[in-house]
Amino acid sequence: MKLETRATIKRLATLFCSVGTVICYGYLIGGVGGYLAGKGRPVTAALGFFAGSALAAIAIKLWKSYMKDLEDLDGEENGE
Repeated sequence: MKLETRATIKRLATLFCSVGTVICYGYLIGGVGGYLAGKGRPVTAALGFFAGSALAAIAIKLWKSYMKDLEDLDGEENGE
């Protein structure tokens, strides 16, 4: 697989993981916010927290890997 293609896939995977993080943290807020109405959902809040945190960690790892690929790609273009 070409370096450009791999970098593009990592960038898109980072985007999807970031969006997933926001969605999962939304479930966390919804689960905890339910206590204001007297119908809290601790399982929903816990799953939102753990899934959101896992996706955030994956997104950060992918982003760092993507940045390394960009440096490698820049080195290839400059003939290094």
